[in-house]
Amino acid sequence: MEEEYQNIHGCWSSYYTTICIEARNNDFTAVEALKTENKAYNRYRDVYPYDHSRVQLQSCSTTDYINASMVEVPEVGRKYILTQGPLENTTQHFWTMVWERESKAIIMLNRLIEKGSKKCHNYWPSSPGDILDCAEAGLVVINESVVPGQHYNLTTLSITNTEGERRTVLHFQYTTWPDFGVPTSPDTFLQFLGAVRESGSLENDVGPAIIHCSAGIGRSGSFILVDSCLLQAEEQGPQAVNIKQTLLNMRTFRLGLIQTEDQLKFSYLSILEGSRRAGLITGSVLLNDSTKDDIDISSSESEDDDIPPPLPPPRSESLQKKVEGVVEEECSIPTAADPFNQIPRSLPTVNNPGIDEDSSPDMSSPSTPVHKESPTKCLLNNNKFNERKREYELRRRKKEEEMAKTEEKIKQMKEKQRESEAWQSRKEHMRETLLPFCVGLAMFLAGGYYYFRG
Repeated sequence: MEEEYQNIHGCWSSYYTTICIEARNNDFTAVEALKTENKAYNRYRDVYPYDHSRVQLQSCSTTDYINASMVEVPEVGRKYILTQGPLENTTQHFWTMVWERESKAIIMLNRLIEKGSKKCHNYWPSSPGDILDCAEAGLVVINESVVPGQHYNLTTLSITNTEGERRTVLHFQYTTWPDFGVPTSPDTFLQFLGAVRESGSLENDVGPAIIHCSAGIGRSGSFILVDSCLLQAEEQGPQAVNIKQTLLNMRTFRLGLIQTEDQLKFSYLSILEGSRRAGLITGSVLLNDSTKDDIDISSSESEDDDIPPPLPPPRSESLQKKVEGVVEEECSIPTAADPFNQIPRSLPTVNNPGIDEDSSPDMSSPSTPVHKESPTKCLLNNNKFNERKREYELRRRKKEEEMAKTEEKIKQMKEKQRESEAWQSRKEHMRETLLPFCVGLAMFLAGGYYYFRG
């Protein structure tokens, strides 16, 4: 991987063009996506799934088409579903796909509005307690909880079908990746990837994770390229990884994966940095000055509001603040001059999003931040405890009321279904009984007519 990166460093434009040209050497068709009746289901007219890898809906009554592709990486046993940001008229199709494929997680890499344009429909209940009734799909989606962060939000959703079967789906939304751009450094992205991995949502013993941005090819393609190459480096060694060939193989499942040379460059940097954190390669490739300049490639291209804030505190600290009231802890952040100084050897996770505890600082380096130990104090008194107890009781009652409402909705949906089946049965009975009678009556009247006429 290091040698591959060194060979292309400084020639990213021509290298990316070469990949695009090589990826066109195929004869894959997209007949279903280009049908007149399916064009309204595509967000962009030039982004569509191939016929051989498109995800087909099984139980949707109106169509079996959705702009989604199954991307397989057999070298590491990974499967991903890459799709566009749902439209308002494809939201029911989207949740049908989530249910049918038994996906454990939805990974959203964009915001609803970016640079003044709508990039995705608000297809999920976004606040705790909100309910989305998908009558066409026969599903009810409930927002159970939201854990907000500076760079990504984690929402826990429950999905219930008309038969009462219930599943939990995690919704990860990465909020600081600009459209057609890249994050300012791999740090926060690798933290996000670590959280997704920690949840077990990418393992092969669960349904494929559903990954989308706006078109489902740029940021989504970068995500799966980094994840699969890092996994291959961990399992088979860095020497087994061919990033270019992995991307070309992925493009045989969905066209146009990774939309810009900057996204390609960022993917390489993230793979190398993730491998360095895992102790698989040395850091010499990433510590030269030209590479450091590459890390901030998005800052001059994205809008001011696309530049992410400093790294957030460890999630354990954030949760402790909510539970205990006040937490006093100092959090050191790597300096901009040396963004790869004191990098942990393993990917950060939800439980360990910060610096690896096993990594010891280099005291000889003047730029190395020194961590100060400060005690964590709990300032909860009895009044606060009683107040939080009352809040918990109110939340519990609210959740019970919501569950009762959900059960009532499911009951109503079942009743409507039974009424529909009963009406169909009556229509069939009437057809079977009245049709012979009507035919006989017609024949009798026709015979009488010709008799009296003669």
